[in-house]
Amino acid sequence: METYIKDLKLSEGVKTALSWTLQITKVSELEGLNYLTFANKCPKGCNATAIANELNALGYLYPPENEISVKDIPMSKRLENVLMFHNILYLSQLSIHPREEILKFRNLGENTMLELDSICEKYGIRIRSLASIKEAFSNCHFPARLHTLFFQNDIFSIDDLQHKTAYDLNEICGHDYALTMKTYYTLKKNGVMFEDWEDKYLFEVLSLKNSALIWREYDLAKMSQLSDCNETQLKEICSAFPKLSETIKTLLPSIQS
Repeated sequence: METYIKDLKLSEGVKTALSWTLQITKVSELEGLNYLTFANKCPKGCNATAIANELNALGYLYPPENEISVKDIPMSKRLENVLMFHNILYLSQLSIHPREEILKFRNLGENTMLELDSICEKYGIRIRSLASIKEAFSNCHFPARLHTLFFQNDIFSIDDLQHKTAYDLNEICGHDYALTMKTYYTLKKNGVMFEDWEDKYLFEVLSLKNSALIWREYDLAKMSQLSDCNETQLKEICSAFPKLSETIKTLLPSIQS
């Protein structure tokens, strides 16, 4: 039987934070999470520590192993408060935030940042900047959002994208199909060699213009989705996009070359 958050012996504040802020209404949605991964889901200002502690008391959430807790490191109260406000419970979490973002943390002044850098150096934590990504992809003229997505997926150079699949790229682009299409063509022009995968996106077969057109007109992104089209649609697509005719013939043999 499913257990709901509202039925747990939690404080009303924690129930509200889980249900309304985090959209977690069932205990099963906590499976696989620990303090660290849970904190990464929490928006700034949401007291991840208090929530995690109450859930842990009921046996639903556990601290991660081999992680350095912010609470175990000597630091100024100001820095500790800054980190806790942004739900940085463990030092390793700093690695998923670019330096540019950290510098914008509320109440993080110059001296406090120097203190944080000193702590990170001592414990081998690297705070990386978006600048290296911008420089590595300067010829591509990518939007700032993509630089952040690259950062979050450990993509810091063209070489980091070599031999990934278009499916991998779509994952990196946050499942934004339009962004994936444009990024794919730009990277191909800049020498990135993508590997094949079990399915193909239409932009791997068609030009950017045509793949965007068929996506808008028929809501099709992958070759496998052609099998969901009716006969009329398949004939229209075959006529408008000859490169897809061979695939369509296997779905609709009545179409003649």
